[in-house]
Amino acid sequence: MPNEENTEITDEMQSAMKKRNWKFRLVFSLIALGFIAVIIKLFMVQVVDADKFRKMAKRQQEAKVPLRAERGDIYDRNGKLLVSTLQGVSIAVDPTLVEKKEKICASLEKSTGVPAKEYLEKINSAKGSFVWLARGLMPGETSALDTLKDRGLIKIIEARRNYLYAPLASQIIGCTGIDNKGLSGIELGWDTVLSGTSGYMIMKRDGKGNLHPSADLPVIKAEHGKSLTLTIDIELQRIVEYELSQAMTKTSALNGTVIALEPSSGEILAIASYPTFSPYKVSSGSHSAMRNISFTDTYEPGSTFKLITASAALDMNLINPGTMVDGHNGLLDFGKYQITDDHAIGKVTFAEALEKSSNIVFSSVGNSVPDNEFYKYIRDFGFGNTLGIDAPGEVPGRIRRPKEMTPVAKRYMSFGYGIAVTPLQLISAYATIANNGELMKPFLVKNIFDYKTNESREIKPEKIRRVVKESTAKTLKKMLTGVVENGTGKPAKIDGVMIAGKTGTSQKLTNGVYTKSNYFASFIGFFPADNPRVVLLVLLDNPQGAYYGGAVAAPVFRNIAVNWLSTNRLVASNTSSVTQKKGKDSVYCPNFVGMFTSDAHILAQNYVLMLKSGNNKSDSGHSEIIITQNPKSGTKLPAGSEIMITTAKSEYVQNTKTAKANPARPDVRGLSMRRAINILHFYGIKVQIRGRGIVSEQIWTKESGVLNCILVCTQK
Repeated sequence: MPNEENTEITDEMQSAMKKRNWKFRLVFSLIALGFIAVIIKLFMVQVVDADKFRKMAKRQQEAKVPLRAERGDIYDRNGKLLVSTLQGVSIAVDPTLVEKKEKICASLEKSTGVPAKEYLEKINSAKGSFVWLARGLMPGETSALDTLKDRGLIKIIEARRNYLYAPLASQIIGCTGIDNKGLSGIELGWDTVLSGTSGYMIMKRDGKGNLHPSADLPVIKAEHGKSLTLTIDIELQRIVEYELSQAMTKTSALNGTVIALEPSSGEILAIASYPTFSPYKVSSGSHSAMRNISFTDTYEPGSTFKLITASAALDMNLINPGTMVDGHNGLLDFGKYQITDDHAIGKVTFAEALEKSSNIVFSSVGNSVPDNEFYKYIRDFGFGNTLGIDAPGEVPGRIRRPKEMTPVAKRYMSFGYGIAVTPLQLISAYATIANNGELMKPFLVKNIFDYKTNESREIKPEKIRRVVKESTAKTLKKMLTGVVENGTGKPAKIDGVMIAGKTGTSQKLTNGVYTKSNYFASFIGFFPADNPRVVLLVLLDNPQGAYYGGAVAAPVFRNIAVNWLSTNRLVASNTSSVTQKKGKDSVYCPNFVGMFTSDAHILAQNYVLMLKSGNNKSDSGHSEIIITQNPKSGTKLPAGSEIMITTAKSEYVQNTKTAKANPARPDVRGLSMRRAINILHFYGIKVQIRGRGIVSEQIWTKESGVLNCILVCTQK
């Protein structure tokens, strides 16, 4: 028995030991697995995911503070600052903390003009803890908020573009968005140059979240944007936009565009479209107003395209200015088609056909040019391709290929129909003739520079190709001068300045049909014609009332030219038609008699002379005309000399009693017909004309006490 009891005790002890061993093994295994897991985790953290955790630690211990790059400035060709960058103020609130939201909104209404209720709606409808109220305000505009204490009010300093002449030149300069990135124009096209590259600096963050600089942490400096000098003359741009807006108001046209270009270089001196927009109110402006239709839109040019037809025919020696051509008395039938002229002519010279802008003659001349050659000349002038202007949005237009030149289509294309061109392409074609046959690439940015490093890169003029022979270009200059002197371009004429140009009037294609109620009216010219310095295009879309290019576009051309000549001597320098210098310090006095005094002052300035009125009366308006001058025209004078003039005032000569009491009979022999008529009309004298050209004889008569004068004119 004892043995059995001992055996049972032993079995119980063994069973208890087994249980203890199992528990020990279990605990040991768990501890071992824990150590293994820790080791694996440490391996993962310290080896496999070391980079990730280092970055997490950096984010907690360090902060990356951005260093914004300053956007470059923009200047005009004469160094006038057009666009700069200011430090603006943006206003936001935390809707969960703001306490005086009514006062904040009322203050913003005074600064921005936006109703306070709109700001309140923004705050009340916000779902997060941050909402923008106003961006890019000028510091002075937020003065009402400077003394307002509210823990929910947030002010942030942000860069803001400052357009010093806005809205002047806004379409070509363009604008930026709230993030200071370019949205249109030069600001968009040259954004990477202007914006530069932002930098940053790393700072340490303490346990409370405060930032502290450290010399051991990296600093990447911002590379500030470079500045640009444009080819634009802002004073000419001002004149262009004013005269264009006046023309738009007067004619009620849908839109319009004007381009001024220097033919020898391709530099664009002014470029504008109407309607326009303000770069400060981009959201309220239409997309079309932001677009510069000078090179983003196309149209059928009409008679201004006759220059290309004439160039091809003359350059190939198929015709010359004196060749007799037939205008068919204003009507040409061929098959089921008709071509008509507004100014009917019969058999005349080719030069006279251009002066009268004969569609019939040019349809025949164009048809005489072989299809392949005609296509080549059109392409060489730059049509059907982009010219590569350094601003976004240029379109190539469309021209007919040789296989598309049916006899009918080619006839109409010869005077500007069935072809789509941009105003920039057309003015570049005229600039090619003004530049003796060489086509230059038009451009807007002439210099890129950095004030901080004094680095500068000049963008030089680029010749694209020679289009016609120099002799052809010179012939065309003379023919285009005849258009202004004797033809449809007379309203563009300026005494003392030789103008070459061409009018254009084209019917618009509406729903596939040419209508007689919608037109494009245009005038393109350059001056001085014998040494061109400026080419100027004026285009009006659908003017109401008078719609011929000579009637509505040519006067705009003249107004721009006259106004600019009074402030800019670029055009007048070194030109025989305006400034007749003999030696460095002497000039030959021009003939001012018969000119309006406003025009005479412009001409005198170009000659480096001064006019002084001998009757001590105001002589600056169009209501006065010069009757006498001393010294006489042709006299050699030192530069800066005074010319004594006598003027007639309209309020004097239109007084019947005074006119009868002073029966003046001014001698106008030797003057041009236009000047002679000006003088006689200002004296209240009725005029009859015999012939044309220079007045060679005056015949005086009296009818019912009214003095009459017959002017006998002859061509020199």
